[in-house]
Amino acid sequence: MVETCLTYEHVELEDDVFVDAVQSGNCTAANWTALREQLIVPRTPAVRVRENCNGTSPVLQEAASNGCHTLAPTVGASFIEVPIGKTVTLHAAADCAGDSVTVENDANLCETSFGSGASANDKVRSYRIQDAEVLPSSHSYDCGPTESTCVKNYNSASRLGALNKKHTVKIVRMTLEGRNTPAMTTIRNVVGNLYDYYAVASRNQVSLDIVGTQTVAVTSSNCATAKTQARQKTTNSNAFLTVYVLPGGMCSTSNAGSRTVNLKGTLFRDYAHEVGHVLGLAHGNVRDPSTGKVKSSGDSSTYMGIFASDNYNLPQLHWLGWTKKEEIVQINSAIASNGFTEITLRPVGNNADSTSPLPMGAVWEIPGTDQRLFISVPKPRLNGTNNIEGGNVFAHRAPKCVGCTGMAMGTMQMARFGAKSVNEHEASGIFIKPVGYTSHFVQVDGKSVEVFTSVTLRVRQ
Repeated sequence: MVETCLTYEHVELEDDVFVDAVQSGNCTAANWTALREQLIVPRTPAVRVRENCNGTSPVLQEAASNGCHTLAPTVGASFIEVPIGKTVTLHAAADCAGDSVTVENDANLCETSFGSGASANDKVRSYRIQDAEVLPSSHSYDCGPTESTCVKNYNSASRLGALNKKHTVKIVRMTLEGRNTPAMTTIRNVVGNLYDYYAVASRNQVSLDIVGTQTVAVTSSNCATAKTQARQKTTNSNAFLTVYVLPGGMCSTSNAGSRTVNLKGTLFRDYAHEVGHVLGLAHGNVRDPSTGKVKSSGDSSTYMGIFASDNYNLPQLHWLGWTKKEEIVQINSAIASNGFTEITLRPVGNNADSTSPLPMGAVWEIPGTDQRLFISVPKPRLNGTNNIEGGNVFAHRAPKCVGCTGMAMGTMQMARFGAKSVNEHEASGIFIKPVGYTSHFVQVDGKSVEVFTSVTLRVRQ
């Protein structure tokens, strides 16, 4: 059903609400029309006050706007759901007065205390919503009025501030009699490997703090029911991210939503894919330039596809705030002045910080749309991960995503070709042709492998 519903046409359908509807059997041909209308309505992330000390209890009140919000005197709040990019200060008195505590993540109030040491459970009378603090960073920048080559990042400053910091992570291992679940040591190792990758790709903006581990037994083999049981049994959920690892064969797919991922195994790419959703990334799709047909999640240059990869793609790295201003160059003004431009790009690789003066990407702002075309070279050389050869050039269409929330930054691969191609390649109204490259050869397992250090492209409209 996920593929039938063509999620690449509506990125809203990639979130946990849609996936849960599919997995629970509610997404059927008979009710799809009504369900689709319900799902594609934009849902502004809201602070939600819940009744019991877990994320599945009834919502007592919700609020999306910054400012002070007062609860009814009879409301006994035990859980606060906090969207990424916001902080919430809980108060023991009305009108945001009295004893208080500030939380940046979803908070189990059974495990939360006010500044005085008193428990916050059933004692919150009001709360203040604010944008998350933004720390200075060379990766967070503005584009000046005369900087014609600057590519603005429309991801909100508060979201970037909330994403690019130390992530507190809770790991929950679910068990069910008769089924096998990976060992906690194995799970911790995969989570650690994921954050080792994030440390490099984010230029040391993102790090890991595992704040707790827990094994919970469930009694149902039904995917949706078992996940609900596990959440009800999870304690100390005050973390940026909670990772649930499921018993083998219980759920057909992994999924993510809000600050939670549910994983059916320990494949690294599954972890990178689902946590990517939490960070705000949608799927990497591929458009066949000869037929126009779209293969959902078919882009192997990003973990947000369904194939093995080495990284997220460049528009997604840019959206996450993991690139610097000078590393992405807008080419509209150059083409408008001369009819064409030539630009030399270095490969993205693992996106490690670099002293190279070469940019990693050229961006064409597609006229009359809210879309961009990112041109990049994902890899310096072929490795054992996938069949992307060194020096291959990719062109990805991506939304500017002004004011986007949730799983927003999805991409469409519009073109792919080698550094030694002699043809022009059309993508989103421009034509791209390789006109030069630099490379050298290294020995890998007794074989000579070409390593590209740059590719020069001629781009015209």
